[in-house]
Amino acid sequence: MFVSKHIRSYVIAVGFMSACAAHAAYPDRPITAIVPFPPGGSVDPIARLVVEQMRADLGAEVIILNKPGAGGTLGTADVARAKPDGYTIGFTTVGPLTSQPHLRPTLRYNEDSFEYICRTHVTPQVFVVKKDSPYKSLKDFVAAAKKNPGKLTIASTGVGSIPHLAAIAFADSAGFKWQHIPTKGDGDASVLAASGQITAWVAGIQSFGPLESRLRALGILEAKRSPLLPDVPTFKEQGYDVESAGWGGMIAPKGTPAAIIERLTQSCDKATHTAKFEQILKTMRIPQGYLDARKFKASVQRESSLYKKIIKEEGITLDQ
Repeated sequence: MFVSKHIRSYVIAVGFMSACAAHAAYPDRPITAIVPFPPGGSVDPIARLVVEQMRADLGAEVIILNKPGAGGTLGTADVARAKPDGYTIGFTTVGPLTSQPHLRPTLRYNEDSFEYICRTHVTPQVFVVKKDSPYKSLKDFVAAAKKNPGKLTIASTGVGSIPHLAAIAFADSAGFKWQHIPTKGDGDASVLAASGQITAWVAGIQSFGPLESRLRALGILEAKRSPLLPDVPTFKEQGYDVESAGWGGMIAPKGTPAAIIERLTQSCDKATHTAKFEQILKTMRIPQGYLDARKFKASVQRESSLYKKIIKEEGITLDQ
């Protein structure tokens, strides 16, 4: 019995040291990074630059696999199902993680199906109207909406999208009724906004930038004013406690070893603070939005809870 205890302890110790050695050697083969959106989209160039920087730091090939479909949930689900060994990771956004699971009951994942590596960037949202619109502030818009219940229109990138949920939160906070105009994306929404076919649009700051000469931003859905748009007041400044933003980040399947997650988080931190990455953020008019694994996870859980509440209370379905 005495001998067997020693043998058992030896076996456990050897197994532990082997596992540590395996993690220390990570990565020793190519890593696949699933991007659940098409090549050339707004997320893809940021993902590719982050991956490019991480390749050099990790000393291993990181291969991007674009797998678009179902609002980003198709590729994100593949990450959830992958072997948790650090060789399949994902680069996804706010929707597939925080709102889509509450809109698609058949999804086989939720925010707890992943380990969180880092948030790579954030895309603030602005509430915009046509440049010659009579509305100069959010209060102007709210006053008009209350005088004409259900008549003013607000566009978003689709039913259940983050801009749609932000518009709902604004209307609930201010107490007005409105008409939702879902579109297929920022391209369609920008055409409607610039031509005056809609009253307002909840736009990503990077989509608003090129149209700044034709549109007016009434407020930004951030806690503080953006240095990119210093003259645009926040919603809170104008009396409406509403915040909302898009973002992108890296995830891994649940159960990926902590040592591997830590290594990937360190690499992501370096990748998102290089001069090259800072330059692409500046070009796209996107602020630095890095969060480490712990803060990223807490942020996702908080937003998922908020969007679940809005979706349930408003009875939002993808059939609308």
